[in-house]
Amino acid sequence: MRDLNVRARLQVARGKFREYEGRLKQLGARLKVVQGRAQQATGNARLRLRRLDREIRATIDATLASMDSTLKTVEPRVRKALDRTKRLPRALSAGIKAGAAAYRRSGRK
Repeated sequence: MRDLNVRARLQVARGKFREYEGRLKQLGARLKVVQGRAQQATGNARLRLRRLDREIRATIDATLASMDSTLKTVEPRVRKALDRTKRLPRALSAGIKAGAAAYRRSGRK
């Protein structure tokens, strides 16, 4: 039951990261278009495009901050899970060895 909960949370985190990456790609493309138009524009149009450029940059910064906060909450949990999975084979082999030794000592064969 708990394993499914961890898997579900991991899928949610992966989905969020994919969503953020997609948003960043879209915003990067929009930023390039705006920069190109801003170089060609004059007067009020140039001012509006500069303002739009600042807004896009602010959205990118907000998205990156959101990704960072998500990563800060997910990363320690993932490290802990990896540490536990590294310990599991050692514990399993130690248990098998101890069980085999106990079986040999018991005299039942």
